Amino acid sequence: MIFFNAARWRGATMVVALCGSLAGCAAFSPAPNLTSDEKKALSADLNEKYKAYQDCMASESDRFSHITSAPPSDIAKGAQAGCEAAFRNYHQAVTKQFTAFVSSASQAEARSRADQHASDAKDRTAGHIIQRVLIQRQ
Repeated sequence: MIFFNAARWRGATMVVALCGSLAGCAAFSPAPNLTSDEKKALSADLNEKYKAYQDCMASESDRFSHITSAPPSDIAKGAQAGCEAAFRNYHQAVTKQFTAFVSSASQAEARSRADQHASDAKDRTAGHIIQRVLIQRQ
């Protein structure tokens, strides 16, 4: 009998992927039981805060995109400065989302992953703003 046959390997891979998406395999420790409505509310709040952050970034960049001497990256940085409160609200929602599903023992790891996720979203949004400015200038 082969210990790592293809079916077992696929199953193990899916379990590892699932654990990673649940903030560091916190599914193996007792976690809070959230109702379906609580899960939906967290997700809706996160989506709302992310949209508000993106809308703020677009609005702030639009104010300066006509200044052709300003590099698009500087406009993105300026937009970020004007949207720092919206980003903080989004970051808090991400942290709440990531920590809501894990036990108290896994909270530090969940916060770390939330910080990384929010940072990645900030970088992606800045990239989108740079593209937006370049398109507006065409």
